[in-house]
Amino acid sequence: MRAFAAPALLAAACVVGRAVPLPAPAHPQDLRAAPSAPVTRAEREAFLSGANIVGEAELSSGARQPWRVSLDDGKRKHDATVQTSTSRDRSERDYRHNIAAYELDKALELNLVSPSVERTVNGQPAAVTWWVDDVLMDELTRRRQKIEPPDLEGWNRQVQAVRVFDELMANAYRKVSPASYLSTVWDNLLITRGWRIRLIDHTRTFGTARELENPESLTRCDRTLLNRLRQLNAGALKQQLGRYLTSEQLDALETRRALIVKCFDEQIASRGESAVLYDLPARQ
Repeated sequence: MRAFAAPALLAAACVVGRAVPLPAPAHPQDLRAAPSAPVTRAEREAFLSGANIVGEAELSSGARQPWRVSLDDGKRKHDATVQTSTSRDRSERDYRHNIAAYELDKALELNLVSPSVERTVNGQPAAVTWWVDDVLMDELTRRRQKIEPPDLEGWNRQVQAVRVFDELMANAYRKVSPASYLSTVWDNLLITRGWRIRLIDHTRTFGTARELENPESLTRCDRTLLNRLRQLNAGALKQQLGRYLTSEQLDALETRRALIVKCFDEQIASRGESAVLYDLPARQ
């Protein structure tokens, strides 16, 4: 189940203490940023951390589910989602994993994951995550409707980067088994109108498995991503993610990182570098 379920038709705007109905967008992530919206990672992080919450809307039922908010810093407006669950139970969601996934994405310079920051909301620590703009569909919709990407090779390269990232995080969603091909776990991979992949909902990631779940699915890797995986180590991971993950999670993450590097090194040795490595275009 992804964090961004269909939004409700009402948003609780703070206008003289009463809720004001706001129309829902056609797609749960399909809101376009204003022309002055922050565009760099640092700008978006600062906006998410400091902008005032001026409206709210439910995304799904349940008090511990995430909800959508409208933010305004006096110069610009944009929406975000708020997640407050803090369970360490693998069957539950943990808001800290959204932030850890974003920080890991930053360390690898993948630019697949929406910016997410830690912030107090309604007296609770929370992950406040940038609302993805310009969404065409999610991966579940694409699969159900059998829509082919306009650039299949470019699409496959993006998907392979996602595969590496998911194995690294021990993601409990986005399973690659045939039984999961049309599962709702794939509705948290969003596709923009330019056919760029954006990843959301990482509240059930960073398990403590010290092995890869589907190493046979790791057949190709972006050259720069592999180099960055080589450069990461336990010390760097602790410095960047130690606020959000336990020592057991960090140790398991380092073990999986080493296994991924070994997996690709062995394939390069047997199949050749050109058959394994490729170059993804820079992403913003």
